[in-house]
Amino acid sequence: MNQWITICEFPLGRDLSPLAEFIRRHELPVRISEENNAQVVASLVPQLVEPLRDLFARWQEGSVDLARVEVQVHDSSEAQGETDKVNGSSEVDGAAAQPATEARAEKTERAESVEPVSAIPQWPLQQTPVSLLLIALCFIGWFLLRQGWAEPLVIYPEQQGDFDLPGSILSQQLSQGEFWRLWTPAMVHFSIPHALFNSLGIWIVGRSLEARAGSLWFALLVLISAPVANIAQYAWSPGNLFGGMSGVVYALIGAALVIQRWQPQWRDVPAALIWLAVVWLLVCMTGLVDYFIPGGIANAAHAGGFAAGLLLGILFCLGGGAQRYFATPAQSQSAQTNTSRKSF
Repeated sequence: MNQWITICEFPLGRDLSPLAEFIRRHELPVRISEENNAQVVASLVPQLVEPLRDLFARWQEGSVDLARVEVQVHDSSEAQGETDKVNGSSEVDGAAAQPATEARAEKTERAESVEPVSAIPQWPLQQTPVSLLLIALCFIGWFLLRQGWAEPLVIYPEQQGDFDLPGSILSQQLSQGEFWRLWTPAMVHFSIPHALFNSLGIWIVGRSLEARAGSLWFALLVLISAPVANIAQYAWSPGNLFGGMSGVVYALIGAALVIQRWQPQWRDVPAALIWLAVVWLLVCMTGLVDYFIPGGIANAAHAGGFAAGLLLGILFCLGGGAQRYFATPAQSQSAQTNTSRKSF
């Protein structure tokens, strides 16, 4: 079986979009993957390793524009090991850095088999501290609820009658300085599976978002989307007790969806998984799932978080943030009397 041979490595923060486009344009049997806290460029063809290592080193130094480099890959039996020619020169190493007036590639040999690459990179834990904190809070919130200590974290349900936001229980809580209640319902989970499901969403989607863009932007995304999701659910169903991190998870999904539209080659999070979550959101909003899950689903929190994630993702990409997502081949307890709980 063909083995990947390392050509070179780059820091995680280095934008490899020009290099990835060069590989794609010339259909080279080369991949970029995340390994050991670095971006590793590797090839299946041994004859390509040294020429490309020299070429990519010159590009890293700034002496070569990959968009203007022409590569011709010939059958090894004809070239006898001389696999790359740039601008028609017979010496690969000497000519690799010379620009061509037209970018034209001819590929006559392709790798017969390509080793599958994991779609979800294995990020070092130190790169995703906010995601790990959110996962811990899911289980801390479940533990506090199980011990009966979650009362300071939730927004109290309203009594039956006309709902008036200025005169609501939430308004009274905020007037007493309890502003944390806008965020803390996201901690409260009604069961271990509830906490596990949301933790899985954060692990798969959140860690890839945070590792690429940095913890500061990721924390801002969470801090904005959590109260949006909580207030949306409270306004929609003020008589229900609710809790859970799914509103935040759907904000992450919304942001990831926008980034993938902006940077189509970014696939740290499989596109099919993103669309599956969107379909699940729509199915839940029909009300069918409420018949099978005790307490029902907090659909307004899902929708509010998703909308917040879409908007923040658009603003992030408009500000140039999508460039950080370069191409790589390579988430119970009963409620009070006369109230029902909703988990999200």
